[in-house]
Amino acid sequence: MAVNEKAWKDRCVPRIPLQASINYFTPEIMAKGLVIDVSREGLRIESQDPVHIGMRLALVLYLSNDQEPVMIEDATVQWAIERHFGVKFVKWSTNAEARLDNFFWTGIQEKCQSLLHLMTEVAKASPLNDSIDTQAPTLEDDLRGLIGRTLEECRWVIGGVS
Repeated sequence: MAVNEKAWKDRCVPRIPLQASINYFTPEIMAKGLVIDVSREGLRIESQDPVHIGMRLALVLYLSNDQEPVMIEDATVQWAIERHFGVKFVKWSTNAEARLDNFFWTGIQEKCQSLLHLMTEVAKASPLNDSIDTQAPTLEDDLRGLIGRTLEECRWVIGGVS
């Protein structure tokens, strides 16, 4: 699916790729789909069952097999193209919000920790790290500081607190 460049630039909330099962309901239908990506405000879903813009849905999102599903009481379809559609959360419980916040923070933290490990290994292998002045900050220290600031920015993006 081609990404609408203007819509992408206008997006206020970043989306995180995700592969998760979802059920969605209206008084008339019960359907299944696959979540493609998620943000703090909504989801992109792929499904064989058609929806239309403005349709109100209740959602049951399965983030992992070992947890209870996340229930979103009310979401509105914002766009629909072929088998894909986007929903915006309208009403959800405090528990659902807390679980999604935790999901975002954990996912971002894991990715940043992997990046930190990789960057640390690169810094260790760098000839710049062989400085004579032991009091001077090393490239590794600089990279750790950069990653730390990035983590704080990630926390701000997902709505967490520092």
